[in-house]
Amino acid sequence: MPFNKLKLAEMTAESEEYLDIGSIAKRLEVVNRTIERLIEKFAKKLKKSRRRQGRKILYLWSDVLQCAKIHTRVEIESIPSVAIKKAYTKQRVRELQAEVERLKHEKSNQLKSEQMG
Repeated sequence: MPFNKLKLAEMTAESEEYLDIGSIAKRLEVVNRTIERLIEKFAKKLKKSRRRQGRKILYLWSDVLQCAKIHTRVEIESIPSVAIKKAYTKQRVRELQAEVERLKHEKSNQLKSEQMG
């Protein structure tokens, strides 16, 4: 069963609540197996936000919702693209080179003033 993208886009998590797979499936209007697959896909991310209640494993609703939105491409993950990283790196290198030049210029002016004084 696919996710309803429109409904998923308008869903928000107001409080810190932990839900089991069945409850999550009801909220997202999908079958339990779909949620299990989602949890398997984002296991590393969801591992930190889960806890046990007896035999049940409960997941933090806000994290599961975010993973569902990323999975359906309603939201994008906060990882910048390679092009953005390259542009940022080039800009940062230029800034650092300018800083080095400014410091060299400052240092040479300081030495000149000490020699004259």
